[in-house]
Amino acid sequence: MALPRFARNTLHSSLAGASTALGSLLSVVVVARMLGPGGAGNVALGIWIVGTLVTLCDLGLPITIARFVPDLEARALHDDAGNFARAFYPAILATTAVGAAALAALWRMAPILEPRFPILPFDDVASTVWLSLAVLFALQAIGNYGLSQLRGAQKFDEAARLTAISLAIQLAAVATGAYFFGPTGALVGYGGGSLLLALYTLTHIKPGGRIDHELKQRAWRFSLASWGVGLIAAVVWSRTELAFLNHYRGPHEAGLYSAANTLATVATQAPLLMTGGLLALFSQLYAVGDKAGLKRAFASAVRFMSFLIFPACFGMAAIAPALVPALFGAEFAEASTAAAVLVAAQAFGAVSTVSSALLFATERNYFLVRTGVAGAAAIVAAGVLVVPVYGLMGAVVARSLIQFTIVAASFVYLHRALDCPSPYGSVARIVGSAAGSAIAARAVVNIAPGPVGIALAILLGVAVYFALARLTRALPDDDLDRLTDLVGKAPAWLTPFLSPVVQFFAR
Repeated sequence: MALPRFARNTLHSSLAGASTALGSLLSVVVVARMLGPGGAGNVALGIWIVGTLVTLCDLGLPITIARFVPDLEARALHDDAGNFARAFYPAILATTAVGAAALAALWRMAPILEPRFPILPFDDVASTVWLSLAVLFALQAIGNYGLSQLRGAQKFDEAARLTAISLAIQLAAVATGAYFFGPTGALVGYGGGSLLLALYTLTHIKPGGRIDHELKQRAWRFSLASWGVGLIAAVVWSRTELAFLNHYRGPHEAGLYSAANTLATVATQAPLLMTGGLLALFSQLYAVGDKAGLKRAFASAVRFMSFLIFPACFGMAAIAPALVPALFGAEFAEASTAAAVLVAAQAFGAVSTVSSALLFATERNYFLVRTGVAGAAAIVAAGVLVVPVYGLMGAVVARSLIQFTIVAASFVYLHRALDCPSPYGSVARIVGSAAGSAIAARAVVNIAPGPVGIALAILLGVAVYFALARLTRALPDDDLDRLTDLVGKAPAWLTPFLSPVVQFFAR
């Protein structure tokens, strides 16, 4: 019963992911073209500050809702499932008010504090930037809570619709804001991407829902543990390097890093948001005690995510020397090498989304806390010791090595603690196929680095990857049978696109 629903959820998550990835890319391109590396660096730092503060103030509640609501529905506890988001809503409203007030206070206090404590960013931007961050923070914090409720209730179609519409709103708002008000206006414009979700939250979730007392205590324990994981992830997995680059090397290098990181995000965003239904699926299987099904689902998810992410990242890395200046402008050309390294390494980190979903579903998120603390310490140490000396490339290489170590540890732990081995053979064949396609794509852009060369490189890379993946049988027959079944249940407009691809690998 879970598979058809999971397939639908995955489809809608993919649509939402495509909208988010496209919106992120186009927004950064607009900012880079209009404001240059320095302005882009300030905008990127502002977005990172807001994202970190959202994580600090959400108390782990969004992931808790996405984890517990499908579990409660699977146990037929429909009243508790319906009231779950409402029960914790007052806490989110309170923390959001505190966070927005803190940012708004800096609007007035920054000019006073800066001469005495010269560590605040944005010294080359008007202090109203803090007010713009307060607006962006409030919209994102409230919008994220509503999005988690939609995912927990498995209304992925509604989430995809709101996300797609938000893309157009965000692009128009970012362009308008950047044109008239520079970085401050661009930051307010980014809030357009969360506006509809925030309105959904305010109109569909009312405070005051009641749930079982023991369930609420259990949820708070899970939430606070998840909160710790989120705070650590904000250091290890988000763009913490921006803060160190901005402080030690200036907004110019921060802007270059932002461009490089954007390519990494775009390469992984759509495949990653296909995992939106994984937590619900793993939670349901764990709730009913289907250990064999859980192991099969985990292995298949790792293979599918690897199948999508590695060619996307390796291919993007291959064409980065031509793509970076074509997208962001000639001023960003020096970020090309850093972008190639960062995008290629990002593939390994992105696959860990599957392992994280399983750890959350089985309530073993404490392991993420342990590895995250070590990773956070390493990231901060690299920011203080490596970034001042080696700048952009030092930040990229240090981040990549630290994240790879954490990812490897999580998969080893799942094998030993939950007896959920990873399909290393299939992943190795996928990585080899992706590397072959990247070599072919790089050869094309070396000969023809312009837009035509980029297009040809992408086409050749896809063809080479498909050929190598089929030749090496990267996906086993069970996965291909499952894909064939899913294609048969896909919407009529999507089947003609998916069916030939699946048949190609099934031959």
